[in-house]
Amino acid sequence: MKQAKKIVGILLALVMVFALAVPAFAATVTVPSDGILKDHTFTAYQIFSGREEDGILSDVQWGSGINSDAFLAALKADTTYGSQFTDCTDAAAVAKVLGDNNTNTALANAVAKLAYANKTGTGTPLTSGENTLDDGYYLVVDTTENVAAGSAYNTALLQVVGDINITVKTDAPTVEKKVLEDDKYDQDGGYGQGYNDVADYNMGDAVYFHLIGSVPDMSRYDTYKYIFHDTLSAGLTLNEDSIKVYVASDKAGTDKAEITGWNNAVNGQSFTVSFTDLKTVSGVSQGKYIIVEYTATLNQNAVVGLDGNPNVVYLEYSNKPDQSGSGDNNTGNTPEDKVIVFTYELDTTKVDGQDNTKKLEGAEFKLHNADNKWAIVDTNNKVTGWADTEEDGSALTSDANGLFKVIGLDDGTYYLKETKAPTGYNLLSSKITVVITATTTNGQTWTDGLASSALTKLEVTADGTAGTGDTSTGIAGITVANNKGSTLPETGGVGTPIFYIAGGVLAVAAAILLVTKKRMSKQG
Repeated sequence: MKQAKKIVGILLALVMVFALAVPAFAATVTVPSDGILKDHTFTAYQIFSGREEDGILSDVQWGSGINSDAFLAALKADTTYGSQFTDCTDAAAVAKVLGDNNTNTALANAVAKLAYANKTGTGTPLTSGENTLDDGYYLVVDTTENVAAGSAYNTALLQVVGDINITVKTDAPTVEKKVLEDDKYDQDGGYGQGYNDVADYNMGDAVYFHLIGSVPDMSRYDTYKYIFHDTLSAGLTLNEDSIKVYVASDKAGTDKAEITGWNNAVNGQSFTVSFTDLKTVSGVSQGKYIIVEYTATLNQNAVVGLDGNPNVVYLEYSNKPDQSGSGDNNTGNTPEDKVIVFTYELDTTKVDGQDNTKKLEGAEFKLHNADNKWAIVDTNNKVTGWADTEEDGSALTSDANGLFKVIGLDDGTYYLKETKAPTGYNLLSSKITVVITATTTNGQTWTDGLASSALTKLEVTADGTAGTGDTSTGIAGITVANNKGSTLPETGGVGTPIFYIAGGVLAVAAAILLVTKKRMSKQG
């Protein structure tokens, strides 16, 4: 009596196992011509062959696409399910075990991986559209040479030939990078207040970054490699001690919980945060997010104005579900995601109040921000920090062209205080209010990653009078005038000798008058 062999169902993980009781005649296999699998190629390897009779696959034999001895030995050696195949000596016996366990998805997953590891021959290529296969039970393998960035290989499918469509059994993570704009932004976009794609800062400031990776379905993998690759521009210095890693239910990290099990490595301007096996990290599951937080200091190598100081990240991840995920060739990369940080330069020209073409050398100023912190600059006039007191702030001295610079400023409001006037000129009696306004794209995208679409305008005023702004150089220029001191009267001028002469004449006249009066009195 013929013994029915039954394998049922379409597995949602690594396999689709159909009942061997399904009619096993030659049938059509359809490869998708659009969607995620549009550019994928597949190959079918025959595991079992047989003949159809009364809707039942009988005379089950080993197929042409499997190394039967190695496959059977691997089934028996499996640490989880090997005991179920101990007495199997041929294809029919293996088919019976599978039929008796047709609802055990985990067993089917394990069998699929062992079949993948022991397939043989070239198989039958499946092209886009409809394909015909002979009766049998097949392993359908994604044999795409290189999947697209951000994609993964489709899971190998165990399939009894019927009229079937190859379905999507693949999942891959995504990654995004965000930078904190500390004092202006349009929207948070679900990333947390102020986090977007564009920001501007002072040199010397710590800039806050988030790397946000999604967690895909990892159930098809034995282990899952997951590595953030981050590269900073030369204008940013990583603060390695600031790196923290969290798992959260949303991109903003509103319920974030710090996790361990990761390593980081720094190589020049690049660093990685890596998980050898993300599946083993507590609290991590499909649909959640891994968030890497860190700061980098905007240093004195930062580009002023365009093209700014970009930062990029990509995620390396396991992308071959039928393999362990730990091999060197079993990973793919997401597309890069980029953010950008800007900084600006304030150029102040000191001129004569009556003749603006006359530049004044030797004026000294100090600059403070809205928090009453005083700018400290290096010998190249680049900001290195901010002092609590005016005394500790740097003196800014106009050169022979009347110019002094402060390089590496965030946009915002500043105050210039003149501490020494040029020789022959009056000291300014009040501070000058300087407002630098940069128009930046403070949303979640910037067109094609072009810096010029992220910074579109730079303006400046000095006590309400407009200066000049240039996005390409990042220079905001203003002019400050001084007036000459008034000419005041002096003692010891040219009139003094005249007073001396006149006084002498009067003294002589008085003496003569006195002598004359005395003589006249004697004669009388």
